[in-house]
Amino acid sequence: MRGCTIIVGFASVALATVFLRAEQTRCAARLVALESEWVTVRSSLWSVQARSARLRAPQQVHDRAVFLQADVVPPGQQSTPEKGERLVRSDKGARHGSAGASR
Repeated sequence: MRGCTIIVGFASVALATVFLRAEQTRCAARLVALESEWVTVRSSLWSVQARSARLRAPQQVHDRAVFLQADVVPPGQQSTPEKGERLVRSDKGARHGSAGASR
């Protein structure tokens, strides 16, 4: 009778060990999947931040204002442009930072 109790005890410890090992493996696989998803999210966030930075660049803002023909006040002016007066697209030299381009 005592031997049977010991065998049952060992069997239950073995089953518990197998169950915990399987659970550990499932958790490790889930962790790897979450880390992969995290890398994807970070990459996506980085591309959105880079695009946002490009769109906020002064030349890009100016180009969009010209494209949309928005009535905006250029830097250094105190009043809004006259009704017929619009911003004009700057020349390519000023876009690439040549001399004479003010920022």
